[in-house]
Amino acid sequence: MSTALGIALVLFILALIVFVVDLLVPSGGILLAITGILCLASVVFAFRHSPTSGMWMLLITLALIPLMLFLLIYIWPKTPFGRKMIVKPERAKEFVWSDAAEADPKSLIGSVGITENEFLPRGSVKIGDRSFEAISEVGLIEPGQEVRVTRLDVGRLVVVPVKKQTDPERPMSEGSALDRPITDLGLDTIQ
Repeated sequence: MSTALGIALVLFILALIVFVVDLLVPSGGILLAITGILCLASVVFAFRHSPTSGMWMLLITLALIPLMLFLLIYIWPKTPFGRKMIVKPERAKEFVWSDAAEADPKSLIGSVGITENEFLPRGSVKIGDRSFEAISEVGLIEPGQEVRVTRLDVGRLVVVPVKKQTDPERPMSEGSALDRPITDLGLDTIQ
């Protein structure tokens, strides 16, 4: 075995050792960069020995990249340092309400209120004498429209419009922004 090939193998083994140390010791990517430099140097020395040795070392190095990525992504979080760095979120035991309401927010489910502004898709709704932040489940809701609270989501009420359909021939969107011409909406024209 020639000196160049021996150096290439030593550098490659050293690169693998440095990579394993990088999994266990926090280095901010410095050891990972050193691993890359050592792998590159091993390929260069293998090419100095012969083109065939260089190609084999290059193929082995390239084949190990997915394995190294797998180790970084799946194994590193399970190492002692990885467990300290990656904090697993705890599921909330109960719903956290964003508005400081005296009443239980779950008691608002099914309540009917009036929108105070246009929902695109969020806005505020007045239920009784209180205003609450809410989000529309169906998209655009006009101001002053009656809405019903269907559920709670991410600290907000989720509402749907209450439509009183009297004439089956009239579309339910009549009078809403869906029936307005685009020029009335104040949107710039698309060029």
